[in-house]
Amino acid sequence: MRAFLLSLLLTAGLGAQTSPPKEIKFQEIGGGTFAGFTEDAKAEKAWELSAERMKPTSEAGAWDMEKIEMRSFRDGKLQTTFTSPFGVATPERKAAQGAAPIVVRSAAFNLSGLGWSWRSTKQGDAFAILSGVAAELDLAKPVLQRTRIRAERLDAASVERGTQLTFVGQVVVDRRDERLTCERVVCLIEEGPKGEAICRSILAQGKVVRVAGRQTLTGTAADYDLPGEVLLLTGGVTLTEPGFRAVAGSLRHEGKTDVTTLESADEAHAVKLNLSRPDEPETELTGRTVVLRREAKSDRTLVELTGRATYVAGKDRLEASRLVATEAKGVTVDLQASGGVKGRADDADFEAAEARWERSAGVLRLLGRPHLREANGFEMTGAAIFSDRRRGRLEVRSAPGLRAAVRLPADEPGAVPGQAEADQVVLSSRAGVVEADLEGNVRYVAGLVTAQSDRLVAFSTATKAGYVLNKVFLTGKVTYVQPGLACAAERIDYVPAVAIEEVLQKDRLTGRPRLLNLSGGAESTRPRLFVQFADGKKADFVADAQEILAGPDGAKFFLRGNVGMKADGVEATCDLLEGLVSPDKKGRLVARLMVGRGNVNALAGDAAARGRVLEVKPEEGVARLTGDARLRSRSGIEGVPAKEVIYDFRTKGWRMESAPDQAMPDQVVRPKIFLGEDFTLPAVKSLDNGR
Repeated sequence: MRAFLLSLLLTAGLGAQTSPPKEIKFQEIGGGTFAGFTEDAKAEKAWELSAERMKPTSEAGAWDMEKIEMRSFRDGKLQTTFTSPFGVATPERKAAQGAAPIVVRSAAFNLSGLGWSWRSTKQGDAFAILSGVAAELDLAKPVLQRTRIRAERLDAASVERGTQLTFVGQVVVDRRDERLTCERVVCLIEEGPKGEAICRSILAQGKVVRVAGRQTLTGTAADYDLPGEVLLLTGGVTLTEPGFRAVAGSLRHEGKTDVTTLESADEAHAVKLNLSRPDEPETELTGRTVVLRREAKSDRTLVELTGRATYVAGKDRLEASRLVATEAKGVTVDLQASGGVKGRADDADFEAAEARWERSAGVLRLLGRPHLREANGFEMTGAAIFSDRRRGRLEVRSAPGLRAAVRLPADEPGAVPGQAEADQVVLSSRAGVVEADLEGNVRYVAGLVTAQSDRLVAFSTATKAGYVLNKVFLTGKVTYVQPGLACAAERIDYVPAVAIEEVLQKDRLTGRPRLLNLSGGAESTRPRLFVQFADGKKADFVADAQEILAGPDGAKFFLRGNVGMKADGVEATCDLLEGLVSPDKKGRLVARLMVGRGNVNALAGDAAARGRVLEVKPEEGVARLTGDARLRSRSGIEGVPAKEVIYDFRTKGWRMESAPDQAMPDQVVRPKIFLGEDFTLPAVKSLDNGR
């Protein structure tokens, strides 16, 4: 070849000396081959260029070639083969180019296109395909798992560990069941763990759109680590699926675990997830970081949000430092939150350290000093709160140092709501009635009233003005205290706002009183009542059953069945007893009148008396017995019937009127409000029959 070139040049030179200049015609010759070698000590073949036909061009060292085949080598092994119908080669420059179609083949890729250039460098091949680029990568893999790329242009260069392919201009990447489009793609081809050539990474830039199944991703740049199956998408990222859309600063997807992580671009822009599902309110979740975990076996997706995480669905809301939502079949079935939890669920506002909300089951669990406020006015706190909306049940539990507490409605509009605490509180709601069941060391406070018991069951009814307390049942070592009046029993039935104003007004009581019905207990635990005199002394009553009408400005009480009384040195028994207490000038409730009837026996000092009626007026300092009244000494000597037998609290002595009077005298307290021996409150199934 060199001899041919040399003779051609010499012939041209001689012609110029002996005759007029002539046009130089380059003679076509047959096929030929050029080769290049490494510049190191090994001097191994680096490239080889051959053609079936070729001829020199007007450019020195350049050749027009047909049916070109170029081969590159590395470490003595064939790496890449280039074939093209025609082109121009400059062997001394280690370069070639052409406008014809080209096919490039290697163990890692197949490339084709129209128009090309090639040159050999110290690192290896550097070539370009100028238009209509089609590429197939990962040839070691099955056909369906290979990566295919289409682009307007390709630039390729050898790098330290392989080959870098750069695709530009309306790039389309098809890989398995996904398609990616963008403006530029950079692929790195390297040697795999088994010595095979693999596509190590794909970097996509400019208006990136990735479609995989029913999922679409968009951003400005995407970086694929193919062996690791990791995708990093940045720049105004959106993730869209049917009924689901996410907006973030960046996205990282790990294919091996099917975990997707979305990060916010900055503190001012949180990651937003919007869910639109049939028969479900529009839902939005936000957080600084969002992690999506798909569970293939259960067909569930876990959505973990951190950094000011929020969940909003219609009127429902949940916010916390960390929030995990479980999605199944297009529905948010479960929410777990921790760290400064605040929220609203089913018209109830709550706060807690931790929360679990099983939305599909209607169950809400709050832990860590939770506080819950119901729309109906009920408010509660404790160590833990459990709400089951489908069953209409709400449970509050206590822990050492932290009691379960609930605020109950007032017994009438404008009154002070009641505050109750216990070891456990259970609220049940049905048909406009809320039942509050408190067990274990119960304490109830409403205004000036304090009650304690082993158990408390309260019923509240919905009205236009809200819920109103209308029945309370206390059992097990019950005490009830308000200034000037206290009682104790095994059971107290409390009915607020009894509508009997007219009768009470005649007896110097006004307002809507509360009815207390005391019952139960053995001899030592029979119902007891304590009232206070103006001088500070107290009267103590015991009876089988007691009814107390307690109003804002006084109280009336009715005792029946083996009634006993102790007051300022006087002990008395009778069948029935009525009494009245009302405020003094200082607003303290003091006893005004007590009347016992039927088989009255009284003992004081060194004498005793009996009669049919005992009337005690503390303000006057006397107790009067009438109705066949008789006085007897401790030795048993009994006097004749008298009109009155009187005990004077001041002198601690007895006296009697001599004129007998067998007729019943007019009484100051009339049995107008006495409820009768057959009086019973409505039965409460949960109270009477147990749970």
